[in-house]
Amino acid sequence: MTFFFERTESADKVTIVLKPHSLYTMLLMLAAWLLNDLVLQSAPITQIIMPVFIVFMVIRFFSLIRVQKEVLVAMKQGRVSTSGSKFSFTNPFTYVINK
Repeated sequence: MTFFFERTESADKVTIVLKPHSLYTMLLMLAAWLLNDLVLQSAPITQIIMPVFIVFMVIRFFSLIRVQKEVLVAMKQGRVSTSGSKFSFTNPFTYVINK
């Protein structure tokens, strides 16, 4: 899914960019839940926010599991370099796997 990561492949390397959008979306949903729980104390809103949050986390987990497997295999072979930050929009966390 392009919302969670972007994978590009060339003749000599594979570049995987993990996008921070999903992390900030999860933090925003968590903040909305906490705001609702502590300030508004509205149960109907919580019944909507928490299932959406859980489903989003599961979708993110299963979409990134394939990438993580590929990176772990390349790490064992010593072919991975990383750069960036998982919190940065301008310099996102990037794996470069040499072939």
